Amino acid sequence: MTAEKLANAILEKCDIYFGDALISKESVIEEYLSFFADSLVSKKRTVNFALHTGSLCFDAVSIVAVALGCLSYNLSTNDDIISALQIDDMVMYNGQRYRWKGTRVEYGKLCMIIEQDGKGKNGKMTRFLPLEKNQHLIKPYYGESQITDGRGIRKKKTNREDFLAFVFDMDIQEIPAQIDVSIVIVADRTFFGEICKQVRIVYGEGKEVGLLDIIPAAYYTSGGEEHQFGLNPTKAEPVLKVTSKISTARDLILDRNGNKVVGLLVIGGVSMIENGSELTDLLRRKVLRFAYVTSPIKAGMGEHILEMYEGASVFACTKNLLSKSNQMIRNDNPLTAELHRQIMNVIHHTVTAIPVGEGWSWDEYKTIKNALVVIKQSNWHEPTKDDFVVTAHGLLNLLNTAVFRLEIMEKAICNGQINKAVTPPKERIQKLWSIADQAGAMQELCMVVADELENKYRERLNTCPKANVLKEYLDSHKFSKAAIVVPKAYYADLLRMEYPEYFADEAMICVTANRFDSQKKYDAVLCVGELNNKRFDPLQCMSARNIDVLLYECEEKVFTFRQKKIAKYERKLDQRIGATRLEDDPKEDDPSLEMHMEKEMQRFSVLDEYIDALNTFDIHKLVQRSNAGGINAPMSEVKYVGTFVSGEQIFFSRYYSAVVFDNIAENVIEKSPEQLLPGDVLVFVKRDDYTKNIVDVIYERLLRDGRLGQGAIDVYEKSQYWKEALREYKEANDFTYRKVAQNMRAVGSSVQEVTVRQWLIDDSHIVGPRKERTMEHIAIVTQDPYLLADSHGYFEACGVVRHDRRKILELIAKAINDKLSGNIPEKGSVLSVVYDNVDNLSETLELEYITELEKSVNISINLVNTPITEAEVLM
Repeated sequence: MTAEKLANAILEKCDIYFGDALISKESVIEEYLSFFADSLVSKKRTVNFALHTGSLCFDAVSIVAVALGCLSYNLSTNDDIISALQIDDMVMYNGQRYRWKGTRVEYGKLCMIIEQDGKGKNGKMTRFLPLEKNQHLIKPYYGESQITDGRGIRKKKTNREDFLAFVFDMDIQEIPAQIDVSIVIVADRTFFGEICKQVRIVYGEGKEVGLLDIIPAAYYTSGGEEHQFGLNPTKAEPVLKVTSKISTARDLILDRNGNKVVGLLVIGGVSMIENGSELTDLLRRKVLRFAYVTSPIKAGMGEHILEMYEGASVFACTKNLLSKSNQMIRNDNPLTAELHRQIMNVIHHTVTAIPVGEGWSWDEYKTIKNALVVIKQSNWHEPTKDDFVVTAHGLLNLLNTAVFRLEIMEKAICNGQINKAVTPPKERIQKLWSIADQAGAMQELCMVVADELENKYRERLNTCPKANVLKEYLDSHKFSKAAIVVPKAYYADLLRMEYPEYFADEAMICVTANRFDSQKKYDAVLCVGELNNKRFDPLQCMSARNIDVLLYECEEKVFTFRQKKIAKYERKLDQRIGATRLEDDPKEDDPSLEMHMEKEMQRFSVLDEYIDALNTFDIHKLVQRSNAGGINAPMSEVKYVGTFVSGEQIFFSRYYSAVVFDNIAENVIEKSPEQLLPGDVLVFVKRDDYTKNIVDVIYERLLRDGRLGQGAIDVYEKSQYWKEALREYKEANDFTYRKVAQNMRAVGSSVQEVTVRQWLIDDSHIVGPRKERTMEHIAIVTQDPYLLADSHGYFEACGVVRHDRRKILELIAKAINDKLSGNIPEKGSVLSVVYDNVDNLSETLELEYITELEKSVNISINLVNTPITEAEVLM
């Protein structure tokens, strides 16, 4: 298939809808689809990057494009499928199962013979079907059922063959019944599921087909479990293999069994830096005929592409490219309106520095920073050295970014109106002087830093220049939907206390850089300082056309330097995609000045990285000390380490479910460690059982008090029993997790070793398998008489417990909100039970940092999943 033919098929013969919204006819989307078509059918292996505006339209059409493009690589014809069938193989015809009985000539025509078992007193039913007219309707059946009377099959008539014949100009008999190649897609499971539900393709005279009508798709967990999207009556191998992990994508691509993987699509803005080595390795795999990485446009990813992938094709929604295309909305609907808004934000994007006087000059700021660098690098080995550097650096940032008088902050901490874990600035100053007195050779330098910070602290106690500018900004934007971006959660608490009238209706919000949602739209965004965060950078924020930044002189110097670097990158990107020419570049500033500033920024960056590293334990030292209690001490696998605003640490075991409270959405959800973000507020049980989260504790108390309904105890015991039966089977036979998984696969399961481990480890919160068939496999493997007799009942019990846990999450959110607002629920109600437990048993802590370890480590189980201090670990 030529690029022109594929492009014509997608652009001219198809209208791609998301729900009722036509999304494929907008000018930029057509350019985007042409970019896909060019490389999908290229004779050469291609690696491609697409940097777009963040609209859902790009992700939806990307999936449709690769789904249709994979047909170019399908090697099997219907003749191949028919010739590969063996006598008595199960096949599907017109939505029913049959047994294949071969071919023979009947009445001068070559016919296929299929057979169904008899019903009641009737004998077997045999059908003779002309091969040429019907071979495209025969599909191999890969399921486990041997019933051939059609029972149990969920039928759905589709236009699959008609659609493919129309768009590719083929006879309907030539359309392959099944595809023998696959594409791996890295995407969020829920997001992809929504694409599957909502995307439909309209063709011909108003006919339509769904994405899953064309090819089957499934999601694969990191443990290798397969979860089907939609119906797949023939149980054919998925053509679209979806996973949320790059590591799992690698496993799927290297799997030699089943369909050959010919392509990779990565959507959702996967980090090119954090997943750099794994993704680079994947993109080099010669088995892939094409690979696409798509993301909302941002400098970090774009710079990485320009440096690492010189031969790759690039599509980028830069200001220059979008300015030259037609920006008129062709089909007005909510999705195209949002796309148009994003395009306008890119074209008219402005970042305005608002200078604020009375801050440090650049030279004064450098003096403090350079002093901290020298102290960090010194031979002063006392533990107080790190305390001094961290405390001084934090105070320096506070004094630069505060948009409130410090006396207001001091009083709020004293009155318990903001997080009690926040140390008052006055105490920080006293700590610096105390350490400086004992600093030996570094005393003079420490005193310089402490003196500069104290002087500025005294200035900021009763006056704050940025607070005055902020008030003017709030007044001028009081009828706008605006976001005020701050570095810490307590800034937002203070501003809501100080200016309640502006934040009352939530049209204007105050949010931390870590919690900023770039998908939301605003009339204006104000950043309170020179913040450069992974989730929010004012120079690259496209949530509004106008981004304003409050800057003291020292911040303005850094901001201007970064602004010039991003402008330089954008020019390189425009040249790469052909939007501008090299000779169009403006004359650059003196390169020696730029190089000098670059060195200073690198020097300060090393200091920032050092301080970030100090905010997590030395994990390897911890492993040695915590494991010193003996080889028989229970251990847990740790992959993530977190630090709270309070200074406490946490080691997240691999399969832990953290309970997270969102005070803006006013809900509680459970998150795995890899989903956690700085700024998340975690709810913990106060030290009574380190393996349980607050949901476990409340569930058990409601169960014990009889508040979960009749038969709840029996249901709970059933939800636990399957796990105990499987654990006993493993231990009695001295099997490894791998051996248990192998034995389950031998009876038809698809579970992997990591899944079995996830079920059985002590700190797992898995309620039960998601598929009833998996519970049946557990019964067969363990030969447990209770599971064999009622595997359905045990599976249903797991579903009931899951439902109860979800209800408890909702009640916890209500209880926390009641607690914060002073509401007391009616005595004796289920909510009052939850309220009492939340009030008496729980503590909430805000996550400040979370770090993924390069390699998992085993930590003593009494140190995981609970807030701890360094003294507790190392005592």
